[in-house]
Amino acid sequence: MRPAAFVSTCIGYCQHPTNAAKVFRWGVPSWDQEFETGTLGSTWQTNGTGTIGQQNGMLTIQAASDSGTVAVWPDDAGAAATTGRWEARVRAFERSTTGTPYRFTWELVPVSGNDSCGQNRIVLGSYIPGAKRVRGSVNTLPDNTFAYSRLRDLRSRAWHTYAVEITPDHISWFVDTKVMRTETRPAALAGVKYRPELVMEAVPGAVMRPSWFQSDWVRAYTLKRPNAKSIKAPAMREVANSPTC
Repeated sequence: MRPAAFVSTCIGYCQHPTNAAKVFRWGVPSWDQEFETGTLGSTWQTNGTGTIGQQNGMLTIQAASDSGTVAVWPDDAGAAATTGRWEARVRAFERSTTGTPYRFTWELVPVSGNDSCGQNRIVLGSYIPGAKRVRGSVNTLPDNTFAYSRLRDLRSRAWHTYAVEITPDHISWFVDTKVMRTETRPAALAGVKYRPELVMEAVPGAVMRPSWFQSDWVRAYTLKRPNAKSIKAPAMREVANSPTC
């Protein structure tokens, strides 16, 4: 009989992959950040609040009670594209139980152009720790938002993997290797060039809960290899916008 430790390891890594790229066979990443070199370097940029670094093989974004909203993104042309697939394994790590919790968001934003009010942003996963549902969306302001939510264990320190596939005729969202939604309506397809971004969103004027946003890895893939499994899934829920900015 195999030792229990060996069986447990194989179950975790051999039979149940944690990334959609392996399940759907997207091939070798066209761009990736594995955070294994010990130093983060200058690839990752921030909006000037909070602290970013590399810790134990993870990108770690640190926000204090007064950091405000912290946005972090790779300053690397290889991470940006109009079509393709992006995936990351992320978690929220609250360092205190005091204060207002941050909202943690893993998203794609336009490389250039107007992205005010969240225009043309594609959210792969957004949640507040302790919530019951993670949310995904694509926003094509001033017209519409297309959104969905999914039940997940969203406690502090819980890892999840979120991915998106963007083609000229559809966008598909994946949570923990499963395709959740596939949207084909033209109003949801902006056709702009995107780059990845991680955000810790603060409530204006509030004393926030000191927290970390960590990523085990971030990867991008081309559309060169077709999906090995069907990505047929329900459409998003369409929500009319009332922009105020």
